Amino acid sequence: MTAPSAKSFAKDLGVVNIAATLPQTLAPGLAGAIVLVFGYQGLFPVAIVLGILGAFAIWPIKAVR
Repeated sequence: MTAPSAKSFAKDLGVVNIAATLPQTLAPGLAGAIVLVFGYQGLFPVAIVLGILGAFAIWPIKAVR
């Protein structure tokens, strides 16, 4: 990934904004559905699985430019 160019910085900023905001928007609804189906104790295994998946998602990153 390279630094944003002057021509596309607005698009890049929009993508970063969506990446930061979308999980905060979807999480309450998803958590509510998990609580309805599995109860509150269902949130912990889901959080553990998502945390492990997040760790594997960043594992391939070797260095920051």
